[in-house]
Amino acid sequence: MNRNKLLTGFLVLGMGLSLVACSSDKPEPKKEEAKVAEKKKEEKRMDTQDRTAKLSVPEDLSPYFTSSREGVGKMESMLKDNGSIVYKCLNEENKYELNAEIKLLSSSSAEKSADLQNSMYGENDEDKKYKPCTFEGFDAYSHTINLGTVENTRLHYYVDYPVEDINKVVSIEINQKNDKEKDTSDLEPFAKAIIKNMKLEKVKEEKKEEAKQDVKEEKVDENSKEIVGESSRAKLILPRDLTSFYTPSMEYDTIKGNQDKGNIGYTLSRKDPDRSIYVNICTDSSDTLEEAIVFHNEHLSKGEEPFTEYTLGEYSGYRSMSYTNYWNSANDTTYRYKLNYPVGDKNVILSCSVTLRDNSDDTTGLEDILLAALQQLKVEIK
Repeated sequence: MNRNKLLTGFLVLGMGLSLVACSSDKPEPKKEEAKVAEKKKEEKRMDTQDRTAKLSVPEDLSPYFTSSREGVGKMESMLKDNGSIVYKCLNEENKYELNAEIKLLSSSSAEKSADLQNSMYGENDEDKKYKPCTFEGFDAYSHTINLGTVENTRLHYYVDYPVEDINKVVSIEINQKNDKEKDTSDLEPFAKAIIKNMKLEKVKEEKKEEAKQDVKEEKVDENSKEIVGESSRAKLILPRDLTSFYTPSMEYDTIKGNQDKGNIGYTLSRKDPDRSIYVNICTDSSDTLEEAIVFHNEHLSKGEEPFTEYTLGEYSGYRSMSYTNYWNSANDTTYRYKLNYPVGDKNVILSCSVTLRDNSDDTTGLEDILLAALQQLKVEIK
């Protein structure tokens, strides 16, 4: 009996040891994999979106990219008011700076964006042209240029990024400033770290139930001393009386201020000889100047010119011109503008136009009226 008990005890002990041995055979997870899993779990992301897509990147890109330069401090990141995402590395001792800016564009393709830039800046300079390439498996266009000196260099990609049934164009711009070593080896690895860790998703359209509201016609106070235009971005205010700050070079029978929802401006007209000028100013719905002009430049009508870089007085931006001839011999000459308008430390994009309608084609002083209005304009950002 005792002998049987002893055998049973050894059997139980042997089974227990074999179980321990089996469990010890299971491979332990690698420490690196655990770190990566923990890093992904804790990773904070920044995002930006437009009407069709949402883009996100890690708030801290340093686990994926480290500058090869000594003395470069911790990478900083921020989301700008215009919707672009910025990374910045800085060596304060020698003022060396490496930064990146990522943004979504409304262009239909990277090729369209590249063609637009090439038409404006690269027509006569092969080195400035964007050229087709494959970037981390994506179709793209890129160029690398010196900005003024060899110490300041920019690497810029337009990337086609398919998202479900649409194509989004992503702009990735890497800038290196005050580079005393003249070494551009950080530029491409920085851009690759961004594209590899970037995520895009399509923005789902939500069907909103139409609210039944009594629509009241906006009553314009003709006696008001100001004309006001409001949009979701800003409130624009001008003096109603154009002649209070500007004297036209010709005499006009009628000069009046106009306002219609988000648009404000002036109409100048006379009968003998027939001549009318229409000035219009409103805020643009785009986040960047490039986005503001790209749709127009891709869908030109007969008689329209593409937007090209232009400065009106102290305001920088783009200008386009169109010319229309009517059956009654009247001609329309229209200048359209997309302009940066600084308001304190912020910026608003204005969409402006000035049209001359007569049969003389004399555009003398046409831009002067718009410039005078812009200099009197008050903008309240919302």
